[in-house]
Amino acid sequence: MKKVTFLLALVMTMVTAGKYDKVKITPDMAYIYVYHKGKAVKVHRIQDTKHKISGEYAKIYRPGKSIQPIKMNKNIQTIGEVELLQFMQRKVNKKKGILVDVRSRTDYRKESIPSAVNIPARVKDNPAKLEKILKVLGAKRASDGSLDTSKVLDIAFYCHGLWCSKSSEFIDKLLEMGYPGNKILYYRGGFQMWKILGFTTVTNQ
Repeated sequence: MKKVTFLLALVMTMVTAGKYDKVKITPDMAYIYVYHKGKAVKVHRIQDTKHKISGEYAKIYRPGKSIQPIKMNKNIQTIGEVELLQFMQRKVNKKKGILVDVRSRTDYRKESIPSAVNIPARVKDNPAKLEKILKVLGAKRASDGSLDTSKVLDIAFYCHGLWCSKSSEFIDKLLEMGYPGNKILYYRGGFQMWKILGFTTVTNQ
């Protein structure tokens, strides 16, 4: 029943896309549907053309924080919002990929991008937990210590925003452990850019 409902939602997206939404994602895309904790969520942009961002993500000044490079690693593809939405549709919805929010558990519970799961960045400093995460992602540790990544999931990472290094540090750790770079995407804009563009968010209480 859940699958039928979701497919109907996708059909309605194709039929009515752009008909009612004034603020679009692209000229041909008004919104998409993704799964979040088992429920279909419509992801679109806030339709109030006078809406202004407020709160923590409206801040510009970040003491001690430097802007992250557009290319954090030569083996990692950096993506924007449209590419992230495509990843959510083509990979996450089909259980071939996972969107990871590496912000703190508190920040994730308060608000996140739909379909994202939370793996706090601090986990990278815990070898035991990292091994468990690798296993969930489809990696297998051989008896000789090597890592079999032939069946791993695609992953897209995001953190706070252009000034936050949590994603790049986590990605560097995975690469160090042997995770293939061609299976990783880096959403550099992060949650701040997602908020600035007025995209749908969800709470995770």
